[in-house]
Amino acid sequence: MENKTMVSNNVEFACDLADQMLDLDYYEKEVITDSDGNETYSEDTQDRFEQYYSAIIEALDNAKAN
Repeated sequence: MENKTMVSNNVEFACDLADQMLDLDYYEKEVITDSDGNETYSEDTQDRFEQYYSAIIEALDNAKAN
């Protein structure tokens, strides 16, 4: 069984790296703020984030398997 701390660290790392990749991909990183002050990504930005996140998690899983 996998260590929960390692999984949590990998998820946090992947999220941080995906967010940094959004800053570097030459597309606007659109953040929407609702009336309560909560911030979310626009749909297009969220889609890009999820693509980056998936690629990073896959690479981490492949590295762990080897």
